[in-house]
Amino acid sequence: MSLPLGLAGSRRVRRLAIASGLVGLAAAALTACVPDTAVGPAPTNARPAASPPASAASAPSAAPDASTTIVAVNEHPAAPRTPVPDGPAKWRSVPREQNGFYAVLDGICSQLGAGRVGKDVVVHYGGGHNPMYYDGVRAGAASFIALRDDGLESIGDPIINSPTGIAGASLDDFWIADSTGSRSSEGAILHRYLNGKWKTYQKDQTNLHAWVDGGIIGSLGFAAANGDIWVEGSSTKPPKALWSDLPFPSLAAFPTGDVLIIANKDTGGGAFGGPLVARHWAPGKKVTEHPLDRLLGRDPADTGGASRVYELAPDEVYVARNDHVVRWDGAAFHALAKTNKGEAIGRMRRAAADDLWVLTGGGTIQHLTATTATTITTPETVVDMDGVESGGAWIVGKSGKLYRRDGEDWKTMPLPPPPFTAGASIKAKSVLVAAPDDVLITGMYWEKGPGWKDQELHTALFRTKRVKETLRCNEPDPENNNINLGHGFQSWPPLVNATNEAAAACATPFVVLARRSNTVKSVDDWPRLRAALKGHPELGEVALVDFVSGDRTFVGAKAKDLETAKKLVAVTGAKERLRPEIVCGDPDAKRTLVVDLTTGAAAAK
Repeated sequence: MSLPLGLAGSRRVRRLAIASGLVGLAAAALTACVPDTAVGPAPTNARPAASPPASAASAPSAAPDASTTIVAVNEHPAAPRTPVPDGPAKWRSVPREQNGFYAVLDGICSQLGAGRVGKDVVVHYGGGHNPMYYDGVRAGAASFIALRDDGLESIGDPIINSPTGIAGASLDDFWIADSTGSRSSEGAILHRYLNGKWKTYQKDQTNLHAWVDGGIIGSLGFAAANGDIWVEGSSTKPPKALWSDLPFPSLAAFPTGDVLIIANKDTGGGAFGGPLVARHWAPGKKVTEHPLDRLLGRDPADTGGASRVYELAPDEVYVARNDHVVRWDGAAFHALAKTNKGEAIGRMRRAAADDLWVLTGGGTIQHLTATTATTITTPETVVDMDGVESGGAWIVGKSGKLYRRDGEDWKTMPLPPPPFTAGASIKAKSVLVAAPDDVLITGMYWEKGPGWKDQELHTALFRTKRVKETLRCNEPDPENNNINLGHGFQSWPPLVNATNEAAAACATPFVVLARRSNTVKSVDDWPRLRAALKGHPELGEVALVDFVSGDRTFVGAKAKDLETAKKLVAVTGAKERLRPEIVCGDPDAKRTLVVDLTTGAAAAK
């Protein structure tokens, strides 16, 4: 994985990094300690050999299956799976293929992210807001759901406020770190999902990696120590000599017991003023030290050490700083070619051993081997890249366009329309290639439906593999709609719009008019809506229907046709600040109130 090696304490905010881990798929700036960004899909800790020789450099298989991802030494029996139940037959969306993709999620899904665990993916949204200062990020704990090869699966609801990484062998046994860091420190509480149950470990932990015997290894955060190496769930522990004078190291570790740490040595004159070194240890072996400044081009002004660590196997770990990159082959480091024009390396993807594609800070892609650096022509500035190892690279351009490598050219891939929009177009933000036939993209769009006073930023996730149902992220309470997130997921029917086939197929649309805040304990009869409807007999018969979707109560009304539905939106939206939606669905009514359009009075039906 690409791991930033920065500074902790007051000198510089250090970003949390978790191996095999968190892939932020929403686009925003990094906040302190919490990745709320489209940092691109992280590679897995691939093909851990039982006793890797220095010459073991065979390429991982193209598809990241169980043999090419983190595999715990002691596997646990698989727990009974909990597939997400099908939504109500008349209140759900069954996705159809559009431009080669199927919609997985959509809605107010800010900070949408995904992390690989084995051959599957854990999807989440939320948890990116830093409460210590205003960062413009919606507040709310993260919500999680699993994405297996054959669709979505429930993994419970752990209380994780700021997820910073995921590591593990499979959806039956994986870990999530929950940041406890601040603007000047880092750390995390650990949560383990094992055989369908969650367990919490109260540790100031970061740099989470899968380890021997199904355990984990990482480093302790600023609040507890100076980056000391810590192990949970295994009796195999590295000696203190590995890290004793290397404060806040970056870490590459594998379930074989191989561990490589990189940091500036503490020379006594300041925690980060010493030379950059790497140290390696494995069970039954001695600690070895390897200087890196000569290979990585020591920059006296850069006291932050290595900028990226990209780990694939015990004999294939890449370390980059600025325009330099070196490879650990299990015994020693050797340099690859520098980037052209001195462009700093921002992200790395492996094509083969000693063969990398890198995305630079300037948004260019360069192909690096042991001896050559070649700039790859792209249609525009690139913000994300993946799929190199699978033989089919995908990129996301700064404009929000999606491209796929076709020979020596790039083919523009049309984006699917968002499933829950009144007509907005979407821009791609990031891409994750889980397998050659399994590509996930996220996109964002501004939604402003008919009758809306304000627009909302929505995020959607698409996949090239079919899923049974498109889910919607739950909404925040309406009074906090501009600053908070909802929690969890819900079924939602297709929206009726000019580009949606549901418009032609829907004989009697349903208008979702308002949401009830979960902070309101009393149940009224929607007096303000009835007041807005009063004096409009042209609407015909109007019955307000209370229904529950996700975690809250909504109210809406059936319309005899699309034109009447539009009139309902216009009449209510003229007097109330609403976010109405015209959908093709029929919810399970919890209460029905027939409105007298002359007097505005309501009578239970």
